[in-house]
Amino acid sequence: MEGIVYNFNRRLYSSDIHDGAIVVHKHGEGRDLTNQQPCTVILSDGTWMICWTQATEEAAKNESVVGATSLDGGLTWTEPYFIEEAFDERTASWGMLFAVPHTARVYCIYWLNENAYWLRDAGTLFVRFSDDKGATWSDRRRIALPRHKLDVDGEEMHGWNTGFSILTPDGAMLLGFSKMNEASMTRDVPGHLYGDPDFWWCEGFFLRCANILREDDPAKLEFVVTPEGDTGLWAPHADEPARHFLQEPYMTVLQSGRIISTFRTRTGHPCYSISEDNGITWRDVRPLRFMPGGEKMKHPCGPCPIYCAPHSTSSGCSGDGRVIFFFRNDNAPLADPVLGDHLNYWRNRDPFHVTVGREMPQLAQGLGPDEDNAGLYFDKPRVVLSGTDIDPQERQPHRTAQYPQILQWADRFFAVYSSEKTDILVKEIPAEMLS
Repeated sequence: MEGIVYNFNRRLYSSDIHDGAIVVHKHGEGRDLTNQQPCTVILSDGTWMICWTQATEEAAKNESVVGATSLDGGLTWTEPYFIEEAFDERTASWGMLFAVPHTARVYCIYWLNENAYWLRDAGTLFVRFSDDKGATWSDRRRIALPRHKLDVDGEEMHGWNTGFSILTPDGAMLLGFSKMNEASMTRDVPGHLYGDPDFWWCEGFFLRCANILREDDPAKLEFVVTPEGDTGLWAPHADEPARHFLQEPYMTVLQSGRIISTFRTRTGHPCYSISEDNGITWRDVRPLRFMPGGEKMKHPCGPCPIYCAPHSTSSGCSGDGRVIFFFRNDNAPLADPVLGDHLNYWRNRDPFHVTVGREMPQLAQGLGPDEDNAGLYFDKPRVVLSGTDIDPQERQPHRTAQYPQILQWADRFFAVYSSEKTDILVKEIPAEMLS
């Protein structure tokens, strides 16, 4: 669709993802053809650092985690540098950054296919850190993940990170990730690399590190995975309700101190869960609504980030309880002109809408857990990022925003995203649009 133009006190904003956007990185050739899932942090001195996953194509054997740095508020960027480069078909993917407040320390947590397993997203989590704005990175350290019921005995684990790590009110780092069952990944469908993702059995988990603010030695970091037990968070697949299908947790801290996580599912709706103990235990997953007892939001199987603006140097929400949520606002199936209706509940991801919510627990009184909506009330959504057509000679001439991150710098807001998993862009969003 064409971009929608808004007028905020004579300041014009176009939802077109290329209008007014800054190019962090434009793709090249070979292993630089695909660039996706950016994650950006801002250090206390104003330095911006970003990482993303780069490869010839998604799940290719040269998939690597790269980064870049900006010293001028995201206006210009260094050339990409490797944080973890693939070697001997040991792919590195889905890096997420965590900046330790009031220090120069930045961690990157990513998946490494340490045994060069043939199937995508295999391995476990590893961590590196930089104390010099990405100029150098430490040796990698392995994070031992527990095995869960969905992991096949004797086989590799499979997973990926999303959700942009957060600082919990009790000073822990929290990072969301997904795991999938290997047997469900090998039900082959022509035209899809490594099976059909709509057949996957998937659950959501969280990596928690309680001592990351007070421990400089990475060997002494204490990582645990929540929720405890042999099963993660899940929602039923619309076609097979007994099959677990929940992916890509995004998290933020609400004004009340509770943590909310949103997920993509195959229910036709974004879903959420609440933790009241800093990400240790989680409520059952429910569909997200516009208000307690109200209409369920509509969303395909795609990313749906949520963000709550901090009102101080500690985690928390803005003084008025504002919660910013990006989602599709539609769940109609969209068939592929070549492959037909396969994955038609995944493709309808453009344009992104934004809705702004607030905690109003009084609205949830007397409602059960399926309808209380965690006491959140959201306003009318409007288009914030919309796809565009570029030069037909370019790679991927129709571009949409993929995997946006909502980023705040002082009182300014930005969206950082991949343009059709090809280029990395950053675009300022007027604060008036998020009020």
